[in-house]
Amino acid sequence: MHLRTNIYSLFLSLLAFSFLSACQSTSEAHDEHASVPDVYVASNDPMGDVQDALNKAKANDKHLLIVMGASWCHDSRGFATHFVQPSLAAVLDEHYQTVFVDVGYFNDLRSISERFDQAHYFATPTVMIVNAKTEKLMNASSMAQWGRADSIPHEQYIEYFTHYANLKNAPEVNLSKKHQAMINEFKQTQGQRLMDAYIKLAPEMKKEDSEGKSSDEFIALWREVRAFRLQLQQDIQGLYDKAHNQPSSKLDAPVYASFSWE
Repeated sequence: MHLRTNIYSLFLSLLAFSFLSACQSTSEAHDEHASVPDVYVASNDPMGDVQDALNKAKANDKHLLIVMGASWCHDSRGFATHFVQPSLAAVLDEHYQTVFVDVGYFNDLRSISERFDQAHYFATPTVMIVNAKTEKLMNASSMAQWGRADSIPHEQYIEYFTHYANLKNAPEVNLSKKHQAMINEFKQTQGQRLMDAYIKLAPEMKKEDSEGKSSDEFIALWREVRAFRLQLQQDIQGLYDKAHNQPSSKLDAPVYASFSWE
């Protein structure tokens, strides 16, 4: 996989897929991003590409911006359209070293997300802003919004990335050893469960790709997995917030219903 670290490389290739959005199947929504340049390109070494971008960010005193998405994803493509607009490109060029990571059909890329203390990539796109010097994630509490990237106004993109550009350090999160151990175990267990769900979903996505249409069964499966992954992201952040703000409180791990295929 060659992952582009220069945002102007958005112009180099055209979008190859337009099948399923992060929020809707393509049978439910018209794809207005069919001509969006494709930045989610397969690579043989996605972790190596992230490391290269991190090294460049350190050398140039910039933040690292990791965007994990896919060409089939409506919101991933919608996110990319904003990067070619000069008002945002100026902010990104000055303050960020950007790397786009193609997740394919939900490939197992936990090596990337876990490096920055995330159990998995939950939404497409998953947008991580990392302080390159400390290698700490800066935007954990606000990442979830990018799961609806295509519906976010351009002005909010500018405000968001300008805000984090001006932050020098990641927020301090002080947890007790007991709370940290509990959250880590929860993340590992549910992160694996999410990966198993992705594995279940991937063949159906490929089938939809080849046939060019979505079955009712596939749409139901897609929505089931999507609901879990977004709820899991919210719950993990909720555990961190409670452990940080109420250090003497007891943490109770959320319990989820079984998947329909379990």
